[in-house]
Amino acid sequence: MTRVAVIGSPEKESVPQTMERACRWLGERAEVVFSELTYDSGRALAKRPDLLVVLGGDGTLIAAVHNLRERQLPIVGVNLGKLGFLAEFTVEQLEGNGQFLFEAAPPVTRRVMLDVRLEQADGGVFETLAVNDCVLLSGPPFRMIEMRVEADGEDVAEIRGDGLIIATASGSTAHNLSAGGPILEPTAEAFLLTPICPHALTFRPLAMDARRMVVVRGTRVNEGTTVAVDGQEHRRFRPGDRLVIRRYRADFLLIRNPNRSTWYALRRKLMWGENPRNVF
Repeated sequence: MTRVAVIGSPEKESVPQTMERACRWLGERAEVVFSELTYDSGRALAKRPDLLVVLGGDGTLIAAVHNLRERQLPIVGVNLGKLGFLAEFTVEQLEGNGQFLFEAAPPVTRRVMLDVRLEQADGGVFETLAVNDCVLLSGPPFRMIEMRVEADGEDVAEIRGDGLIIATASGSTAHNLSAGGPILEPTAEAFLLTPICPHALTFRPLAMDARRMVVVRGTRVNEGTTVAVDGQEHRRFRPGDRLVIRRYRADFLLIRNPNRSTWYALRRKLMWGENPRNVF
């Protein structure tokens, strides 16, 4: 039998009841080896699950991916939040159409992640993965900062502005999209470099092969300049620090809802491609 682990957001009121309901449905079709209200999916690994069901929203799912680290599992995201870009199922859809998870190989998409390494001038090192993005933010006192970007040891650009977003294809519809960056197909093996309010009309977002090593140095930064990873990890970025971005050694494995097209979330949730409407 398929071994299933279930985790849920400990902060959402509806999760305990939904977890009980989901575990009851799953228990009739698989062996539920772990269920807990936690963001720490790593706690389930000792039970050797084949599949991880995450109850919450995209933030809960991203936290689960972080805690699996290089031991990634196929994930079913059940959305109890607002947008649900990554968490594609409702609990009703899981109960009504989820039998496919146990009948054949489920439709898993492999998605590139970032290996983020902050090498500090004082010798300290911070390293983590990123599902969506790594963002360098100007921070207080909010003066424009200057950054030099290299790829595989070659100069790419010197950027002046409010920061820089380095995003995966999964993250192309997150902060990158808000900053005017392009949308990538989720399985694209690429990084996006999107400046935040660049002080130049000539600098545009750049898509780069995920086999590249990207290095960002701050030539002028603020007291509060910060590196933010997936909006969940934050570290100060000081003069002399180096931000090194590579492809992470494992891919994020997300089970798609077979009743939704690749473009469903864009069309239905972000109104992508919709014609202007007369609201009067």
